[in-house]
Formats: sequence, C-alpha cells, structure tokens
Amino acid sequence: MTLDEDDARALARRMREAHIMRIDEMPRIELYLDQVLALVSQSLSFMALPGEELITGSMVNNYVKQRVVPAPRRRRYTRRHVATLTFVCAFKRVFSINEIKALYEACIDEGVNVASAYDELAGALEQAVAQRFEGEGALATPRVTLVGASGAEVAPGISRVMAAGVEAVADKVFVERSL
Repeated sequence: MTLDEDDARALARRMREAHIMRIDEMPRIELYLDQVLALVSQSLSFMALPGEELITGSMVNNYVKQRVVPAPRRRRYTRRHVATLTFVCAFKRVFSINEIKALYEACIDEGVNVASAYDELAGALEQAVAQRFEGEGALATPRVTLVGASGAEVAPGISRVMAAGVEAVADKVFVERSL
C-alpha cells in the first residue's frame, strides 16, 4: 500500500528537512552510551521505520568487538564514536558490517580526513534523500569528495563507492518509507 497524496507531501517535506548532525554540532564532551544512542537515533530518525530501533547498546558492543568502531575509554564516547556509529547505522541498510569495516579501513589507509568525510557523506545523504522524495526530474548521482589532511582530494575510487552507497541508502529509505 502506498501513501495517499497528503501523506506523501508531508513525508517529502520531512525528508527535505532531514538533518544529520555534523561533527561541529556534536557535543565536545565525552558521552555515556545512552547519550550516544539518543544522538545517533535522533540524527537518523528520518530513516527509521515505525517501531524500529536504529541502534542499541548491544549493537554498539558488537561493533566494538568487530573493530568497526573504536573502543570507548572508561565507558565514555567521543565525537568520533558518534560520527562512526551514525555512518555505520546509515550504511548498514545497504552494506554488510564487513563491507563497512573494509570501507572505513580503506579510508584510514588512504589518509582520508575522517571528520571531513563524515560531514561530506552526511550532506550528500541529506541531498540524495530529499531528491528521492521530491518526485520531479532526473535523479542526480550524489557527489562525494574525500580529502586528506592537506585538504587535497584523495581516494577517488573510495569516493565513488561512497557516492554509490549514499545513493543506495537514499533509494532504500525512499522505498521503505513510501510503502
């Protein structure tokens, strides 16, 4: 069953207004797990289905054990943890955890500025999701540019994979929320 016209317009408006928290918007202080769960859930609430938990403490513990997410220090989490968990929760809709881990490790190996990459992916995902719900015109492929510490572009192959991932997540959100 698809949405009626009024519901579809309201959903499109909500998706245009979706905002994924950027690095500079995250708290500068160390956080407890329940605070991290709340931040990630709030940031990605636009993609959650009714009754769906986007992230739980058990998931975080598993991601730490699998070394997808760095271990917290003294049970406290930093901005890097929040950003990594947001990235994992968004991309796990279309990638396996092993693929996400390989992508993250490839970024580190290529010298990608992780904070810049996170902000770039957040913006690209917001735009791609909004575009899917607008319903007019051709869909543009998201552009993702990864930069290194110097600010120069690095890892064009990973950038293409990230752009494809953003597009796949946006398509998946569109399908899930439209039905």
